Amino acid sequence: MSNQDIQNLNLRKIKVYIDIFYYKTALSGIKTYIEELVHGSHKYGRKDVEYIFSHDIEKLKNRKFFINSKFRLVRWVFQLRYIIWKQIILPIKLLTNSADLLICPDYVAPVFSPCRKIVVIHDNLFWKYPQNYPLLWRKYFIKLIKLGLSINADIVTTSIYSKYGLKNIFNNKKITHIYQSSERVYYNNKINRSKDYILHVGTFEERKDLLTLVKAFKLFKENTNSNHKLVLAGSKYINGKKQVYKSIKKYVLKNNLISSIIMPGYIKKKQAIYYYNNASCYVFPSIDEGFGIPLIEAMRARVPVICSDIEIFKEIGDDTVIYFKKQDHNDLFNKLKLILENKTAARDLILKANKRADLFNQKNFIKGFEKLY
Repeated sequence: MSNQDIQNLNLRKIKVYIDIFYYKTALSGIKTYIEELVHGSHKYGRKDVEYIFSHDIEKLKNRKFFINSKFRLVRWVFQLRYIIWKQIILPIKLLTNSADLLICPDYVAPVFSPCRKIVVIHDNLFWKYPQNYPLLWRKYFIKLIKLGLSINADIVTTSIYSKYGLKNIFNNKKITHIYQSSERVYYNNKINRSKDYILHVGTFEERKDLLTLVKAFKLFKENTNSNHKLVLAGSKYINGKKQVYKSIKKYVLKNNLISSIIMPGYIKKKQAIYYYNNASCYVFPSIDEGFGIPLIEAMRARVPVICSDIEIFKEIGDDTVIYFKKQDHNDLFNKLKLILENKTAARDLILKANKRADLFNQKNFIKGFEKLY
């Protein structure tokens, strides 16, 4: 090889193809992950890396037809299109674009690829909690994941906690944790809020343990003179299941809480900005998470945060959030009283958490990927 050939090789950009097809139906965490990956690579990507995107994310933002539809036929139509895209169209796109690397941020990669694959497996929850997912859908999705990882693929995950959880499942694969960012919403800098409500943003899944939050809120209403309301924002029909939403609604009706609890369903960016910017407190009662983007969003929005005492929240939040004993609504009630009645404690928490949130930025997120290239 001549010196000129070597020089030309060194000048050639690495072509990184990012598959964002799943954005058409993505909810909460994966949706934000894709947005951060796209916007972060535009803003902070290296000059010797050429990023190619499968779709224009701006054109996909207003397409809602496939987003967590309650109709089974619609969900399966999307899955048919998804299979055709992943296994047929995407490999052709990689060939025509001469891609050196493929990033799939949605668990699934094509079986055959002309280039190396990086597959983002956000957590091990599909394997850990099989009872939380429809049986056939779960088997089908896990099969897709394993097929995509079978040839020339590495795994990226969202935290050290998730990395250890996945090692038991994919012990023959290289797994790298890269902390994700969340800069999708813009916040004001006010600490004093104009609205009196407690906020949770996330899907109505069993592992979110929203009933513990509702029970703690009931105690709070019964034992204080507060006018606070509770906002549970997020999709009510995750993967077509609505049992969790129904059970919470039944509890709300039985305990005469309907005027105090607001459940607006899936919220868009502008609504998220409003809710975060005006909340008095954010509560994250989950029994398990792979990361927990709303934790970062609340910290960045200068909202005091109360979390269950699970390992992942301690990894992300460190000493900048208040913890309660997992699934203990009495302990959560006491922490709600502490934060909502003690303004000094809330202010101190906000200042520490806002600095902590700065660690989870787009630049660090993208540079984590670029180290792998």
